[in-house]
Amino acid sequence: MNARLLLAALAVTLATSATAQVTVKRYSVDGTTSTTSGGGRNAERNRQRQLDRYPTAVKFNVAPFFAGHYPVSVEYRLSPYVTVEGGLGLTTHNSLDAFINEAVVWDNNAFYTADSRVRPGSSQSANIKVFPGGDSYDDGFYLGFFIQNRRYNKLFTGADENFTSFKQNFDQGLMIGTQLRSSERIMVDLSMGLSNRYVNFPLVLEDYTIDPVTGQERYVARLDETQNARSQNLGFFVGIKLGYLLAAAR
Repeated sequence: MNARLLLAALAVTLATSATAQVTVKRYSVDGTTSTTSGGGRNAERNRQRQLDRYPTAVKFNVAPFFAGHYPVSVEYRLSPYVTVEGGLGLTTHNSLDAFINEAVVWDNNAFYTADSRVRPGSSQSANIKVFPGGDSYDDGFYLGFFIQNRRYNKLFTGADENFTSFKQNFDQGLMIGTQLRSSERIMVDLSMGLSNRYVNFPLVLEDYTIDPVTGQERYVARLDETQNARSQNLGFFVGIKLGYLLAAAR
């Protein structure tokens, strides 16, 4: 009987000792694990040190593909609470705006309907993000303010000579989003926002004529400088940015 009690006591002691050695582990941005019991402060310092190793992110936004916009940007982490970002982009044909203009707006602007060829345009953007949780670059939620300028160019066939025209959108607004840190150097930035959008473009009209030599029908474009083609409306955007983090210079 005493032997049984002794064995039972020994088994309980071993089980208790093994349970006491189990610790909770959490994922760190450097791909390692750290314990939450004991040196928690040291683990957090190491974690912030790993974040500070990669303060710069090069990002490409895949969301505005159907708007004929291909922007590349660079973001810099000023602190765990604030980042700033600036970018440049290439513009081609805005298929999304053309669809809305032809299916919904029905205005008399022939920018998308007249015979034309696309000419490369450019874009510029800047934003500042605030992370209330102090978790920038680390699965953090943010609020932000942004400005963006996009210019689309086209070459039109005129009655006497060809000419180039443009459509320009300037946005300033607010956004919300989150940054998902999937690995040590890869980050996905998801966002959406509303803006006050200023639209500026020379009004392009399409005229019907008959060629005096061949007698064939012709549709030619021309600029109408007598009408004001500026407008102001509400803009909405979605961002899906793929980012690669760069190490700080030593």
